[in-house]
Amino acid sequence: MKYAMNISYIPQIELMDDLSRRESASLEFVILVTGALDTSHPQSLHPLLQEAVRVLKKGGILFVQGAPSVLPGVGVFLGKQLTFKYWFAVESKPIESKPLPSVHAGVLLFVKDAGRFNVKPVRLPHRFCAACGRTLKDWGGKAHLMNPEGYVVSDVIKDIPASDNYTQISELLFDILIGLLDFPANAGEQPAGLVDVSLAEANGVAGPTEGLAWKHNRLLEAYAQYTLPDFPLSWEKRNGTQPKPITPKFDVDNLYNVIHQGDSLEILRHYPDESVDLVFADPPYNLDKAYSVYDDGQADQKYVEWCNEWLAEYARILKPTGSLFVLNLPRWAIHHAHFLNQHLHFQNWIVWDALSEPRGKIMPAHYALLFYTKHPSAFTFNYAAVSPIDARCYCLRASCVHQRKAAGDDAKTALNDIWWDLHRIKHRRDRDYHPCQLPDSLMERIIRLATNPGDVVLDAFGGAGTTPITALQLGRRYVAMDVDPNYVEMMRKKIAQVQERGEVQRASVRQEVRIVSKKALQVELRQLSVELGRLPTPEDVRLKSRYGLDVFLETFPTWGKALKAAKVEKLPPVFGSAKQFLVQMADDFDEPLEDFAEYM
Repeated sequence: MKYAMNISYIPQIELMDDLSRRESASLEFVILVTGALDTSHPQSLHPLLQEAVRVLKKGGILFVQGAPSVLPGVGVFLGKQLTFKYWFAVESKPIESKPLPSVHAGVLLFVKDAGRFNVKPVRLPHRFCAACGRTLKDWGGKAHLMNPEGYVVSDVIKDIPASDNYTQISELLFDILIGLLDFPANAGEQPAGLVDVSLAEANGVAGPTEGLAWKHNRLLEAYAQYTLPDFPLSWEKRNGTQPKPITPKFDVDNLYNVIHQGDSLEILRHYPDESVDLVFADPPYNLDKAYSVYDDGQADQKYVEWCNEWLAEYARILKPTGSLFVLNLPRWAIHHAHFLNQHLHFQNWIVWDALSEPRGKIMPAHYALLFYTKHPSAFTFNYAAVSPIDARCYCLRASCVHQRKAAGDDAKTALNDIWWDLHRIKHRRDRDYHPCQLPDSLMERIIRLATNPGDVVLDAFGGAGTTPITALQLGRRYVAMDVDPNYVEMMRKKIAQVQERGEVQRASVRQEVRIVSKKALQVELRQLSVELGRLPTPEDVRLKSRYGLDVFLETFPTWGKALKAAKVEKLPPVFGSAKQFLVQMADDFDEPLEDFAEYM
């Protein structure tokens, strides 16, 4: 394919020398395919990565392809010099040799000195349910916001032909990555030193060509990166001696089927070695969420070090046949995996494709669920208990599921390490007073997969109690803890309800009644934007809307939020630059400019 930019394709034998000869800050982008390189000693990649960083301009983009077992080390190294933006999970040909079949190949996106970060939206065609005919994606009830040209690609790329993207990058995936690049020539409006060329003038390097499927026909060694190099096989080999068991602080009778209140790290230290079958964590994400006790805004390095402490305790208390699952954003999961690769055996970087609504130029959908075990192969694994699942040709709407299954339309597919079939909690009726509550279905799959009845399941960040409650309902023993006494009380009450009634009793949520639906208002704003050729103002709505301005102001907290909810496309302003127009709107209506930032 002919691209609207200058790309140099470099073979493996010349790649290092080519980058070394280039001037510093001379390229707008670099694409590296580590699957075509020797990664048996991952640190050998560092000189090449360092050269790639050096030759990038400020605002330049670095893509790094590879297997999930290798990319965490790459990400930690690059994160000290560049700004992490995305881990793209790319569905690829299945690796059937793994206990949980893997289809996940990864591509990291980093940006250099990110004062500005631009990407262009890349759209893939809508796909439709084989049973009901509606789109497979419903985005939490916001299907009316869909663009007829297709949906914007997310950081979980599934709807492309499955290729070997472990040792190479397919041509279609390469096209998607190149399509994201955006280097507008706006030097007058940007801080000095940033990329300021037009896309046609952008220069980049892609290589090695052995990893570009359409540039090189040699068959590479298949999936070698999924075996970690020089992996220590025992605690003794890692540390020289077996650590002494820690005397439990609690009575033996109180070790299991208990909810602890207090610092989870201190409580974990009092659990004996190799005493738990499954350790799970969905820790705070360091995003300044509205927790009532925990300060979720630590400095990055402090947060990583704190996570390493409790991850080390998780590894210590895990039984020889046990499993560890940790859920986090890819930004932090890179650090978790880099640490765990030194202490446990990597099985899968499971991708929870938890897309909820269409927003942004790259829709955020990727939650990382790391799967590690104490032993490389002799661990509890009940694959038949969770696989197969409903085929992906069907949508997940409850009405469709009920109707097609009643009609005998029930095709199946094998479970792999991209979990696309589990929604985040969408309705208030299913949610407790907690900012990051997990769906029961996610915990049920993990517990069924990695434990047997009577086994012990531990969660050091119990929160709303999804883990212990699901464990109890499945006949497992549970241990949960939380520093917040309010969450501890919530968990204990819910446990008592399950023991007495078999289920959690949630209070009914009264649906807010609106004269005009939010959907109707969003559609109205989109229609007005097309009619006006610009973003509509509240005055435009007052003069032209059939609903009147007051309904909009009562439904949306700010005007910027109204435009964002309506997914209004960027349109030519009525005067000056787009930025001037939006600044004027923010000033006129006394709203923060950040509410309009998406349209700049």
